Amino acid sequence: MPTRRHSRDARVATLIARMPNVPRDVAALAAAAAVDGRFTSRGGPAALERFYGHMLKTRRAPQQVRLEDFAAVTTSRTGLITLMNALAAFDPGVPLAPARPLRQDWDRWLNARYNAKEARPRVSQRIALEPANWPIDWAAVEPLLDQRVRRNGRRYRPLAAKGRANVVQAVGLCAAARVWAAEQGVALPEAFSADLAEAFLRFLFRAEEGRGPITMRSAADYFQRVILFARRGALFTAKVEGRFTEIHTALVSEATDETPGKHAKIRRFLDQHGLADLLHAAHRCLEEAADLPAHGAAACRLRRKAVVFALLLNGVDRQGDLSTFRIGREIARTPEGDWTAEFRQAKTRGKKALGSYWPVTSRIIDAHVMADRPGWQMVDRLRELDGANLLGLEEGALSTYHPAVLLQEEFGISGHLVRSLVTDLVRTQAPDAAWAVQALLGHSSRWMQQAYRTDFRDTAALEKYHATIKTIARDA
Repeated sequence: MPTRRHSRDARVATLIARMPNVPRDVAALAAAAAVDGRFTSRGGPAALERFYGHMLKTRRAPQQVRLEDFAAVTTSRTGLITLMNALAAFDPGVPLAPARPLRQDWDRWLNARYNAKEARPRVSQRIALEPANWPIDWAAVEPLLDQRVRRNGRRYRPLAAKGRANVVQAVGLCAAARVWAAEQGVALPEAFSADLAEAFLRFLFRAEEGRGPITMRSAADYFQRVILFARRGALFTAKVEGRFTEIHTALVSEATDETPGKHAKIRRFLDQHGLADLLHAAHRCLEEAADLPAHGAAACRLRRKAVVFALLLNGVDRQGDLSTFRIGREIARTPEGDWTAEFRQAKTRGKKALGSYWPVTSRIIDAHVMADRPGWQMVDRLRELDGANLLGLEEGALSTYHPAVLLQEEFGISGHLVRSLVTDLVRTQAPDAAWAVQALLGHSSRWMQQAYRTDFRDTAALEKYHATIKTIARDA
């Protein structure tokens, strides 16, 4: 009767024989783990045999695996997961990041098939009235938003699409306030009046089920837009304008007390962190991502976070611009391995080009782009991603506010404050380097940079900032 040891060896040998296309060392590890119960995913050896057999037919090394290879050897979500688990356990040199889109497709299919919920009837949340439902005199002013207008010595330019939409929304809310007041038994004339200003204020802060409280800042913004609209159309009398302006001023004052200002936020950040901590956080994110499955959403988000932190600190770019960077377009990699950005800013339409990023920033971008792929595949990877969004590594831009979300969850600040801090550090180190500040911010005139001045004058932080860059660049 064969011993238990001989029985195990025979089972291992049988499994190895079923994997003729799998490298011997990988097959031996997989067979032993399957027999010993250390690898519990059923079908692991068969999945490995299909994968390596397919790669032999393509005459490409396993390290050159592509998305279509994973699709060719798996026919189900379970089969894909089994294969990736087996490769991660027995041949970690095979990159799994290329399989991420396929895994996402299977997850979407699974959710659509088994987790789909019946669509609930939606109740419109629209509150603002459309221009067609405004008082006649108000509606007549709407076309003026697209024209150059001169009123009482003031010149009004045509509004951009976003600004126009904001004004129309605010005036629509003011029109809705008239209707709401009528429902409360208060009839208001169609013309702007002091009573309408009071009604508009009460309307904005009314308590209603399903609506969260409006902030003082938002209410102030609504009033400001209505004021600009009425001024453009000469719809105010002096008394009425004074009442609207009085309420707007009070709301701005309350908003200032309610929300910490930029200077307070900067001081709070510097009490707990330094600019160098952005790079430390980027480095930590890459280390955490390296310990996770490269194809997973968690690792992908960590690598993206590292890129956002490095680019915000290095290029001091606006978050909206950063969210739209396309590989090979606004941002590109040189043959020497440096990443450079040259783009037209969405806010100012001015061109910005600062040359090559720091070496540490370029390495962080490389790690994000390649995931667990070997470095010698960089050229093919860049060709594959040509025109893709840098942060999402796919077609289409990410949300403009995605970088802000990442910064908020890590440090509780926005990218705008990073711009202020870096600008002030440059000014502290070299007060006469106005050209450097102008180039960093991408401003067309130097006086614009004054808006970014803070009270921060800690030269030691600047020295720590540069020292950290050198340390991380050396250790990376």
